[in-house]
Amino acid sequence: MKQLLRTVFVLLSAALLALVIMGLFVKEVRYTATARVKAPVAESWVTFIDIDRQNLWQRNLENVEALDGQPMSLGASFRLEFTNGSTRLETVTSVIPLQEYNAEIETSTYSGYRSVTFETLGEGSRIQQTIVMRGSSFISRALLPVIRPLMQRDEMAALDNLADLIEASPSIGIQDNE
Repeated sequence: MKQLLRTVFVLLSAALLALVIMGLFVKEVRYTATARVKAPVAESWVTFIDIDRQNLWQRNLENVEALDGQPMSLGASFRLEFTNGSTRLETVTSVIPLQEYNAEIETSTYSGYRSVTFETLGEGSRIQQTIVMRGSSFISRALLPVIRPLMQRDEMAALDNLADLIEASPSIGIQDNE
């Protein structure tokens, strides 16, 4: 029994030391998710920028509240509220219609940015999102490498949901939203 307790103590100590080291040296994590869509870039773009439909593809998104500016336009900011009670502030830093969307991201424990690009692939399109997150405290920095795979999995699922929504949506109103 003493040997088992000693082994558990050593393992927990090693895990704690690893977290401390990660907190000291890991400043940010980056991850990328990609989805191929069987629809033109214009349809992908219109669906992506429609804040009224973001809860249909972003996982656990409950509400999007526009705080400043035209939604999804340069300088606009909005708050995303999730079912687990967390919120994210997003401020648009650049927009090139039908090509690229960039925004600063801020939560209570993390900050960073996301860059979403749209590319024509034959008759379809590719959406690629890169997210860079920085922890706002020693603990959140230490946890970033641990939770990175979960965040990337969630973003990949969100883009898959977006692709499904785009492919299921009629291509109406595209000219009006460009």
